[in-house]
Amino acid sequence: MCKYHPGKKMSNVTKLSIPNTASKSVVARIMEFYRDFSKDSLSDIDEVYMQDVEFVDPVHALRGSLALKSYLRRMAENMLHYEMEYLEVIESEDSAHLSWEMTFVHKRLNKGRPVKVKGMSLIKLTSKVYYHEDCYDLGALVYENVPVLGRFIRMLKLRMRQEG
Repeated sequence: MCKYHPGKKMSNVTKLSIPNTASKSVVARIMEFYRDFSKDSLSDIDEVYMQDVEFVDPVHALRGSLALKSYLRRMAENMLHYEMEYLEVIESEDSAHLSWEMTFVHKRLNKGRPVKVKGMSLIKLTSKVYYHEDCYDLGALVYENVPVLGRFIRMLKLRMRQEG
């Protein structure tokens, strides 16, 4: 399970040992793909991901670029605004760890107001990404932004902080 610990904002991007140009360009392409993410950018998915990519997040476990494209298309269709900021990037020859903050406006969440979520991605790659795992607080992303459920989750978190 991934946990986010709020605190001081990290530096923009930190890169540690980048052994070859191929991994650097794949990581740069994946970052650009999500930085510029929209319905229009989905056609670029095959430039970034292997056809049999495995994509995992707190809600989904998907196999294949077609399943991933379908998931991302549904997500993009409901967003009115989207921004991705990378906080830290650590690369090696065959993987990367990206910490990020995503801000978005969704038609049915948070009464149409911006939602901010911090998370981390583990990317495994060769010439393209073959494994992508996102870790983030699902409550902050969804549950806290649904009218009745959100109020309950926020109250529960507050109570747990006071007792802990």
